Amino acid sequence: MTLLSIALPVYEMQGRGVEMLQFSLQKLRTQTFSDFEVVISDNSADDDIWEYVESQKRLNIKYVKNKGEHTLSGNVNNAFRNSSGDIIHLMCQDDYFYDNSSLQKIVNNFDANIGWMTSMYMHTNDRVGLFKQQIPRWNDQIYFINTIGTPSCLTFLNGTNLYFDKDLKWFVDCEFYWQLYKKYGEPKILKDTIFIQYLWEGQTTQTITQELVDSEMQHIKNKYMGEIN
Repeated sequence: MTLLSIALPVYEMQGRGVEMLQFSLQKLRTQTFSDFEVVISDNSADDDIWEYVESQKRLNIKYVKNKGEHTLSGNVNNAFRNSSGDIIHLMCQDDYFYDNSSLQKIVNNFDANIGWMTSMYMHTNDRVGLFKQQIPRWNDQIYFINTIGTPSCLTFLNGTNLYFDKDLKWFVDCEFYWQLYKKYGEPKILKDTIFIQYLWEGQTTQTITQELVDSEMQHIKNKYMGEIN
């Protein structure tokens, strides 16, 4: 069995899907740690990503078309379900690992007794300059107040049977962190830069409305009625 699965949900990304994936896989090819698989779940309507993945022979890639719900959550969950590693690291398509020791640091620092881990990262808007170091931290209202950060910082034990909530978009990562907390308690925090978050104009965060935020907050309150404020 593979030790580490990189769950990598992908889609067209306004015509930049292959470009984003190409940059991410390039970083994975240089990793010093080798016992990993890349699980690509594809939400694309076209075959551009599939054709690119077919040309990549140097990596252990498991490509699966998402035939379920064509949503962010559905795509992530499809990647989770097809991951065979002992631990899963979630990687957003437009983010990428910081250096060639990133996976080794994840594996060396992950504690199965804690069950999940979040890692430090930095930001870029051109894949050259880096800024704003983000150190994840826990708070007891993580379901609404995201002090952990983007899902690309997340590593957790496989076999948890926990999945992204299909009815969420803006708070989907926060709510998943809450699920993990309910199962394991607070996460281990790795205070070492593991990956880079790429900020660009087509990110999901650019499409969020206040109406959506209010609706999702109510959904979470209803889901955990009596548990949260």
